[in-house]
Order: sequence, then structure tokens, then C-alpha cells
Amino acid sequence: MKIVVGSVVKGLTLKTAVVEWLEAHGHEVVDVGVYDFDTFIKFPSIAERAARVLQQGEAELGILCCGSGTGMALAANKFRGVCAASCESPAAAEMLRTVNDANCLCMGENLVTPEIGKRMAAAFINWKFQDVPGIPQPVLDFWAEARDEIMSRGDEAQEREMETLD
Repeated sequence: MKIVVGSVVKGLTLKTAVVEWLEAHGHEVVDVGVYDFDTFIKFPSIAERAARVLQQGEAELGILCCGSGTGMALAANKFRGVCAASCESPAAAEMLRTVNDANCLCMGENLVTPEIGKRMAAAFINWKFQDVPGIPQPVLDFWAEARDEIMSRGDEAQEREMETLD
């Protein structure tokens, strides 16, 4: 599977661990930044770069890392076709896919260890939307309706450079 990843400096250690895990498990990674600890990059620019990759169909899923995961999720959700959420456990990452059909997992380096981050990535990638036995059809229909509404709103992502504080 092709997965777009991105982080800011406070998230790079977590992103690096997740990228290593993804590649070790045969996934192709599109890394939209950051690549080192030297420059403070603003998280909205990374989120938009990842959203553009998702919108253009160049990756199936996204994983974004920052300090809490929240900033990346808020920034990524501004764009049509992106359903991003921050979470802190493999169980929550599974729910992002099975219930919400989210296509972008956001994690925080202040809250998630690299080992838990790898487990979250695995859960996020390996579960599928509505892959939950015994759920009544009206609930499944609602999940699909909510997903479609979320994904239909927002802007088109633009090509964007990584923005610094300068």
C-alpha cells in the first residue's frame, strides 16, 4: 500500500519509527517532510502537502505526526477528501478505519511512543471500513452517510512549500 507521511520537528522521531515499520512491511512511503531537526516547520504546510497527495490519489492513506496529533488533524481536515483524526491507541486507530473510514491517522510524539505508533499504524492500515460483524444495517448506512458528508467538504489542497517561522 502507498502511504503519505509527514511531521514537524516535534513528531519526526515518531514518524521515522513508523516509516521504518511501514517499509519493513512492504509499504511504499511518500514523505512530505520534515526531514531533519534543524528547522521549525509550520504544521499546516505539512498537512496540506499530505492532503494534496491524498486528493491526487498518489497514496491511499496518510499518517501525520506532531506533538499531540491534534494540530495536524485540524489542519488536514480543511481539505476535501481528507478525514483525519488524532488518536493515542491501536484500538482508536482501528475505530478510525472501521467506523469513520478515516484516511489520515494523526499521532502525537508527546503522547505516543514509537512502539505504540507502529502498532497504531498497523491497526490503521489493516482494518477496513465497516469490517465489524453484527452491526445492524441502519448503523452501517449511517456510518457511510457520515463518511460521505465529511469527505465532501473542504478546499482543494495546493502545492505548498514547507513554511518556517522566518
